[in-house]
Amino acid sequence: MEVKIDKFGRILIPKKVREELGLKAGQYLEIGQVNEQEGIYLKKQPAAAPQLTHSAEGFPFFLFEESLEQEDVPDAASLIKISREERDQKIMGL
Repeated sequence: MEVKIDKFGRILIPKKVREELGLKAGQYLEIGQVNEQEGIYLKKQPAAAPQLTHSAEGFPFFLFEESLEQEDVPDAASLIKISREERDQKIMGL
């Protein structure tokens, strides 16, 4: 696959490749040189683990280094509904 470097030094990663690798806008990649003139490699950086911290009032919360996309945040109502349905089935012996 051939890509072009624009006048600002950016390389556009084709959409198909981004989708296959699960790359998102704003995500960090590691870039390195394979050999002196052989080429370069790109490597996905794992998402930074959230840090557990406490508010001034003493309440614990997770601090994320980067903002989460809406699709990355689980829907709490759906998770509760699924959990309750599983519990009900277990209690009723289904």
